[in-house]
Amino acid sequence: MNTSVAPASLPVTLREITADTVRAICLLKAEPEGFVAPNAVSIAQAYFHREAWFRAVYAGDEPVGFVMLSDSSLLPEPPAQLEVALWRFMIDARHKRRGHGRAALALVIEHVRRTHPALRRLALSCVPGPGTPRPFYESMGFVATGEVDDGEEVMELSL
Repeated sequence: MNTSVAPASLPVTLREITADTVRAICLLKAEPEGFVAPNAVSIAQAYFHREAWFRAVYAGDEPVGFVMLSDSSLLPEPPAQLEVALWRFMIDARHKRRGHGRAALALVIEHVRRTHPALRRLALSCVPGPGTPRPFYESMGFVATGEVDDGEEVMELSL
C-alpha cells in the first residue's frame, strides 16, 4: 500500500453548509470508524452549542470533509480567557491521502489565527489506538500535552 501523500490537486476551501449541501456532507464517512462522530451528529450538536463553528471541506466543487471548532468567543457571554479547540475534523475515506486534510487543517489554523490573534494555542483531543489520527496532527505541529479528556489524548498547537 502506498502511504505517500499526494498534494491536493484541486483548491481546498471551507464552506458554510446549507440546506442544499447538508445531505452530501452527512453522507461523507470517516475511516476507520470510531475516531470521529458522524457528520449528522456533529451538525445537530452545532445547532445546540452556540460556541460551534463548522464548515464543509471542499476540493474544487466536491465535498470531501467536515470541520467543527469550539470557539468560546461565539457564546452569548464569552469568557475573559477565550478558548478555541478543534472539536471535529474528518476527510471522507474516498478522499484520503490526497492532501485535502492538510490543506483544510491549514485553513482552519489560519482562520483561528486571523479571528483570534491574541490566542496562544489551538487544542484538540483524539482517541488513542490503532488508526488514531495522532500522527497526522503531530505532522501538522500539534504536540501531546499528557492530559487525557474523557479517554482522549489532548494535543495543542502553539499559535
